[in-house]
Amino acid sequence: MLSKLPERKSLSKTVLEKLRAAILERKIPSGARLVGRTLAEEMGISRTPVHEALNVLVSEKLVKKTRNNGFVVARIEKKDIIQLYTMRLHLETLAVQWALPNLSPKLIDRLKKNVARSMKYALKFDTKRISETNAQFHQIILSAAQNHILADFIELLHRNAKLFRVHSANLSGRSEKIVAEHEKIIDALESRDEAQAAAAIRGHLSNALNSILSALGPREEEIITNE
Repeated sequence: MLSKLPERKSLSKTVLEKLRAAILERKIPSGARLVGRTLAEEMGISRTPVHEALNVLVSEKLVKKTRNNGFVVARIEKKDIIQLYTMRLHLETLAVQWALPNLSPKLIDRLKKNVARSMKYALKFDTKRISETNAQFHQIILSAAQNHILADFIELLHRNAKLFRVHSANLSGRSEKIVAEHEKIIDALESRDEAQAAAAIRGHLSNALNSILSALGPREEEIITNE
């Protein structure tokens, strides 16, 4: 399943990054059992860094502990996705509103450069990089809101949404739409139009949610509208 790793001082962190990437890239599928001994043997290391990494992944909601203290890759539940994105929608709308008075030309330029990188990755069909730059785009706006309590809440939601965002970015045409939606947000922010900025971020997150639900299976209706 996984290639061997060399022994090194930061081995636990290296194991964590390798397992996290394998889960996010779906090389290890949802519901798969993760046996510490087996993983350690495959990577040619001791069990300790593997168990340390697995416990961190539990805290990130990517892995769940079983009743017998085993580990399994967390399954994606639609209700959890809907609840998470509903919370993101409300909190990130607030972040946009609080960010507006603090926006500077330099910060707007950072957002535009982020979108330019996203377009480059979209043309290369690099969905992993698209997901990363998407998260960075939202972080730039959040930093301008200058509220650490709001930032902590949204950061927690972003960590829990990692797996969902990968599903969304993998959909055909979604990467290009992410770029267009981000450009719309920038236009509203640059115009200092609070209503348009709020509508743009809500539309972006609504589309992200519905794309994820589409990737998971047929849906009967849109869960969140842009209104």
